Amino acid sequence: MLSYAAKRIVRGVAVFIPLFLSVALAVTFFSGVLQGADAVGAAMLNKVLTASELDIVSTAEGRNFTQLAIDEVMRRIREVEGVKSVDHIIRVEAELNVSDVEASLTIIAFRRNSSLLGRVKGVEELEAGKAYVEAGSAEASDLRIGENITLKISTWLPYSIVAGFEPRFFTLPVGGSARIDEDLFSVVTGRFPLLLRSVMLGAGPERRPPYRLLIISEETLLAFLDSIYSEGRLPTRVMRADLIIELDRRSLINPWSMEASEISVKQVFERVNSAGAQYMYVPVNYLGQLLEVVRANSSGLRISTILVAMPVFFASWYLGMTVSDVALDMRRREVALLLTRGMRRRQVFKILVFEAILTGFMAGLSGLIMGWVLTLTVLPNPGWGLPPPPAPATISISLLLSLSLSTLSIYGPAQKAMKMNLIESLRGPYLSDSEEKISREGPFIALFLGGYKLAMLILGLNVDMFAPLTDNFVIFLLYSTWWGVDLILTYIGPILFLYGSIKLLIQLSRRPHELIGRVAGFVVGDLSSISTLRAHRDLRRVASSTLLLAVVMSYSLSMVGSVASSEDFMARTIRMTVGADASIWLFSWRGAEELDDRIAKLDGVLGTAVEAWLEADSALGMIPIRAVDPNMWRDVAYIEEGWIEGVEVLERMNSSETTAMLERGAAERLGAELNDTMLIKLGTRVHTLTIVGLFGKRHPMGWTIQNPTVYVPLSFLDRIEESDIKRVRILVKLREDIDPYTFSETVGALDPNIEGVDIAELKLMEASSNIFLTGSRRIEEIGVYIASIISSVGVALVVSTGLRSRWKEIVVMAIRGFSERQLASILAVEYLSSTLLAILLGSAVGYILLRGEIEMFNSISQASIERRIVFPVGAQLSLSAVLGLILISVVIPILFAARRISLHPIWTQEE
Repeated sequence: MLSYAAKRIVRGVAVFIPLFLSVALAVTFFSGVLQGADAVGAAMLNKVLTASELDIVSTAEGRNFTQLAIDEVMRRIREVEGVKSVDHIIRVEAELNVSDVEASLTIIAFRRNSSLLGRVKGVEELEAGKAYVEAGSAEASDLRIGENITLKISTWLPYSIVAGFEPRFFTLPVGGSARIDEDLFSVVTGRFPLLLRSVMLGAGPERRPPYRLLIISEETLLAFLDSIYSEGRLPTRVMRADLIIELDRRSLINPWSMEASEISVKQVFERVNSAGAQYMYVPVNYLGQLLEVVRANSSGLRISTILVAMPVFFASWYLGMTVSDVALDMRRREVALLLTRGMRRRQVFKILVFEAILTGFMAGLSGLIMGWVLTLTVLPNPGWGLPPPPAPATISISLLLSLSLSTLSIYGPAQKAMKMNLIESLRGPYLSDSEEKISREGPFIALFLGGYKLAMLILGLNVDMFAPLTDNFVIFLLYSTWWGVDLILTYIGPILFLYGSIKLLIQLSRRPHELIGRVAGFVVGDLSSISTLRAHRDLRRVASSTLLLAVVMSYSLSMVGSVASSEDFMARTIRMTVGADASIWLFSWRGAEELDDRIAKLDGVLGTAVEAWLEADSALGMIPIRAVDPNMWRDVAYIEEGWIEGVEVLERMNSSETTAMLERGAAERLGAELNDTMLIKLGTRVHTLTIVGLFGKRHPMGWTIQNPTVYVPLSFLDRIEESDIKRVRILVKLREDIDPYTFSETVGALDPNIEGVDIAELKLMEASSNIFLTGSRRIEEIGVYIASIISSVGVALVVSTGLRSRWKEIVVMAIRGFSERQLASILAVEYLSSTLLAILLGSAVGYILLRGEIEMFNSISQASIERRIVFPVGAQLSLSAVLGLILISVVIPILFAARRISLHPIWTQEE
């Protein structure tokens, strides 16, 4: 029995190719997603690992330097297997007294031979007894080399009844200026997690907040402390010892197995924790946190993509079932002969199922190989070499999927074949299903459930809006059931709608075929009646191919549109964040307007506008405020159409220094309208602002404070202190042909007050190559490619298999005088009409899904702009390619069959 099944596959390959291809394509997509997620995870890991070399930071606090036991703990950590290097810095808080300025600052002490000095630019060696000013510190430009600065450290008597708080002063000459890198700066200021987050999001290091840092040698710090300790005193503020540890990443991290890498790093982290626990060192496992984030992203990518790609799996299964049904119909005589020769129906059924299992196994192996190839062609090179062969788990799950799809595809048709009449089966293939009784209840139920979900998407509704406010158990149970059903319909609702509508339109109604026949009559004449008659006799197969095309078309349009919408939203968000074509950040407000005039005169600059950032207290809490010159800002800033609401808002802002534009969500929260007033407090002064306009979007499902919440005219700055200004930047509008790199270098060297330059074009380039932002879209691209291939191959298989089952009928038509052109016209009208219906219906459902996804995103997003439906040239080309593949897959088998039959009108027994 089993040997017969194997021999039948070898001898009748043509019969099993359709099932093989349908399953292989599904497994290719599934395994491609799993392997692609691993490749994306490896690329994510490569990005974050190259962004920072600091893996673990272990910190201890104390007022007595000896009790920190830095050397002992470092010795223990170096002995831990997996540790590559360890070094340290010491942080001390002090007061700076210079040029009538008294302010807090942080002192950073390095050992003379510290490897961390490589992260400090501008100084090769720290001289004992000298201080080096961090170049980005406030008032750094006021300190000259050789000038003395005085540091004040508060002390107390720990062993006395009276605390005896007294300051101690130390004078040091300025030895120079230095700049520490972002990694070390983030550790010193406690912003290292923010640095990693911004790097992962592709934003680069965040702007440094105002700070004061002083760099000295550890010997200099110990001299200060010795003089304090000799008096029996201790500093009132604790000093912090930061042990900065680098691990042997090459031996600990396997980019293709995040779970194993996490375990290895965690084991080293626990040993590091034990090494410093005696002296109260608390380590933070930043490398482990990065691995956890990457693994979570990779896992989430797998799950979300597979759920969204349910139509692809459905299409593969439905394709397999359809072609299996047609293939078994062609093998009716073979099955009948097996039964007449003594085989039981159960034995024949097992043969058919075993054939499907063998086919599924071979298709699964082929799909695994093709999925691996996809990770090389579609996804980025993660920088770790070629991806390894699929993991055992991926192989097992993929083979299980292939066997399940092949078995489910053959199970229904095989059961149907076992119930056939032997006498009729011996006559050959059964060429009509017009008499088959079809239940209407199933399609109506599917249409109702799918229509409900699409209606919810069209109306912009979701179940959460109807959450009951009562604690009644029955109501809660009903609501929970509704919520669960709605969640399931999120993924299968569109498929149910297409299934129900196509079954009712094509398989249970003659009117669509008659209408298509009348329309086609204007093109092919009376031949259209033959196509209509044939469609009536072959309703099941016409409905099957139409449903397959509609599902794939719906998926392709929604995915292509989603990718295009996401890219558009990302680009607009970046431009909104930058504020204009470019933004130039300044250290202070001092000289900002003069610098603005100088930048405006540069070649390629079309306009500039100064923007000052404030923070004020209000009824909403602390809110960000931006002061701008309305006339200049309007011509330079990136402002979307409809983003500002009000009549002549900017003109009214320019007329008074107490006018303001309020963010729309804040206005709704305050119940404020145009021409109302609001109060803000800066320092000790309260200011009254008149609202002359609103900006931003509406937030239907909650609101958080936006940045900015209020715009005020630049003249408002005359009412406040310069110290109230937190940040300053100059927005720049550039000529289109200007080189962004040259402009950035030119502006950066223009004035020492310039902190940095952001250019929207460069930010867009960085974001487009950021795997954290584009990884999911690249996996979705695999889905679109596979869906397109499935649709084209599937339609070609359905059409060609259907033509083979009707070969005798078409041969008879050719013998009776039908020309090649007439045969092609009859077949084209029959198949292309249903194809056109599938394209229209699938496109409509896909558009509804896309619109619902975007509406849902906008309702929960706190961004100041909204996603929108866009189909740029690239998206249009992708959809055109899908449509082209579909039409070609229909036309080519028809032309081939018409040509072959016209040349050789011979019918032979089926294999």
